[in-house]
Amino acid sequence: MKIRFSSIAFCNLFGVIVIALPGFAIAQETEIFSLINERLSYMEDVALYKDQNNLPVEDLEREKIVIDNAVAAATEIGLIGSSIESFFNVQIKVAKAIQYRSIANWISEPTNRKASDLVSDIRPALTSLGDDIVNGLLEYLVTRGPIQESQRGSFHLSISIQNVSTADKDLLFDSLLRVRPQ
Repeated sequence: MKIRFSSIAFCNLFGVIVIALPGFAIAQETEIFSLINERLSYMEDVALYKDQNNLPVEDLEREKIVIDNAVAAATEIGLIGSSIESFFNVQIKVAKAIQYRSIANWISEPTNRKASDLVSDIRPALTSLGDDIVNGLLEYLVTRGPIQESQRGSFHLSISIQNVSTADKDLLFDSLLRVRPQ
């Protein structure tokens, strides 16, 4: 089990005042963007599992569970639930686009890879990354304020997953702009 001790928890626990340095803000921004990229990197594996097991890409029941869990976790730690709901809805739309595009690519260029197990391998990793993203966003927003339009270029460069379009990146970034603490 991976234990993360956020600097916010540390500061709250010990009453320490944090002075935000520019390099620290860039590191936080890069970490959040990197976590989003990492979460999206699993979508080809999700697609492979679904394709090899004749499952549909769209799973509305699972999407609801993911969104409800993200909103509950975000609200519990101090983010506005509706802003996280919007962000996770967009992530899911982009995730489905990656899956559809991956499956379409395998029609002309089949893959020999065997899919990882969706339930025991992929979903736990996605859940953990989702939690890390929510916690990272709170930490960033509390120490640095809202994500700014000026960070769009950095976000675009951070999202390096195949089958993610520029429009997908813009949708994701636009939803990040709306995430707010309570």
